[in-house]
Amino acid sequence: MSDTHPYETYLWSPERKKYEVAEIPEDIDCVFCAQAKGDERVTKLSVFEDDFLMVILNIFPYNTGHLMVVPKKHVNSLTELEDEERDRLFAMVQKVEELQRKVRDPAGINVGINLGEAAGESIPHLHVQLVPIYEKDRGFMETALDTKVMKETLEDTQEGYIEKKDVLEDYWT
Repeated sequence: MSDTHPYETYLWSPERKKYEVAEIPEDIDCVFCAQAKGDERVTKLSVFEDDFLMVILNIFPYNTGHLMVVPKKHVNSLTELEDEERDRLFAMVQKVEELQRKVRDPAGINVGINLGEAAGESIPHLHVQLVPIYEKDRGFMETALDTKVMKETLEDTQEGYIEKKDVLEDYWT
């Protein structure tokens, strides 16, 4: 018999079932490509979009305010980008950092790219993740129950970013 109590193992989140039952249709090879094409069968919470890239919320965020910068061109590696495409991608990453600091006021921001499944990649399409980190991220739920508590809904987070998206407008000129 285990010494683990149910509350130490489970977080009851009935709302998550909405996401789990919404399976990706078999004819979609890449979720990001489907989002870029405007396929309404996949969820996209966009903050900014142009002909080259999308800035979107992660619908399974690591933390409140988690954004991703995703090139619309299907590539799996930085090496598949032309020099100008790479520069443009990282110019937007820089602007997204500025946006997060303005809207979320985090204590820090983790910026990451997972290249390959062994590195934690869950979608084989290059994307840069920017995850705000807050001073009070280590409360009771996080330390005692090893459970992450999100501070607001995804829609509220999206709205806050959209209100200040002018920060992103002139990222590439």
